[in-house]
Amino acid sequence: MTVSCRVSIDNRQESADVVFQAVPRIGESVSLPIDGNAQDLRVSRVVHMPNGSLDGAAIVVEVTTSIL
Repeated sequence: MTVSCRVSIDNRQESADVVFQAVPRIGESVSLPIDGNAQDLRVSRVVHMPNGSLDGAAIVVEVTTSIL
C-alpha cells in the first residue's frame, strides 16, 4: 500500500504530490527527485488534514535541505 503526500521544500510556495511506501516521520531522511537529480532531504513537519481533498484526508510533508 502506498500513501500520496503533498510535499513542500523549505517552505517554498511550490509543492508536489509524492508517493511514499509509508508516511515519513519527522527527522527521517527522504530522497526526492529535484530538477532531475535525487536529493536527500530531512522531514521537518508532517500535517494530517482531514477532509483536505475530495478523496478524504490529505497529508502535507514539509522537508528541508538543512540538517536538523
